[in-house]
Amino acid sequence: MPTPPRTLLFVSAERPERFDKAMASGADVVCIDLEDAVHPDRKDAARSAAMAYLKGRTKGSTSGPRLAVRINASKTLAGLRDVMAVAVADIHMDVLLLPKAESSHELEAMHAWLPHAFTELVALVETPLGVERANEIAGAARYAAPRLTALMLGGGDLSMELGARFDWDGLLSARGRLVNAARAWGLQAWDVPCIDIADEAGLVQETRRALDLGFDCKAAIHPAQIAPMHGVFRPDQREVDWARGVCSAAAGGQGAFLYEGRMVDAPLLRRAERILQRAQ
Repeated sequence: MPTPPRTLLFVSAERPERFDKAMASGADVVCIDLEDAVHPDRKDAARSAAMAYLKGRTKGSTSGPRLAVRINASKTLAGLRDVMAVAVADIHMDVLLLPKAESSHELEAMHAWLPHAFTELVALVETPLGVERANEIAGAARYAAPRLTALMLGGGDLSMELGARFDWDGLLSARGRLVNAARAWGLQAWDVPCIDIADEAGLVQETRRALDLGFDCKAAIHPAQIAPMHGVFRPDQREVDWARGVCSAAAGGQGAFLYEGRMVDAPLLRRAERILQRAQ
């Protein structure tokens, strides 16, 4: 399983002049968005701009952030045109985001239609049916979709269909179910963006809550959101010192043991290892 990103930054495929700026934002993943960020009348032009940019990328490039593309839903005409454009252009992206996933068959189709176009596949769960089938979708990683690495919450569409608020409380149930389904199959969990760009305090609070709930990554819609989010994902020195101490104490090979007056067993050791991974 690839190392989980902390942040994903969306950039509209309508705005190719912003692609390089997004790539320089410090985000771990930059996603060119062909779906919600593009007006229906400008899908063709946006698709052409995205394909041209991707052609300039070298497969397996190790410099800069990972590059992703969110295509349109595979059950739509725009989505099928996206798939055809990627296939014909013979391009490669690090991550393919598939929106409105509702079954394992859609993920299997991406592997069949675009066998060489992407390294990782992320399924966006953003409909009530998708939430209900999150476990089935995640389970596709074991057979139909071996390059599936994460489930991502899609909050805008989901909140609209649920009649819920697009905020932490309104989507809390879906968040918990998505994290559980992802973890049950060894996948990463990515959270929806905070849409209030001006509210940095709210962004920090929501990112901290997402991390506490078990998410690996949080999406963003503006470069200014990246640094505050990374600040949340960076463990404080006290956490790092504790984690190093636990891992050092565990090096002797014992099972459960006492550290600073607290019992440490396998789950706490894994927590310490995860903190050190985040710190790195």
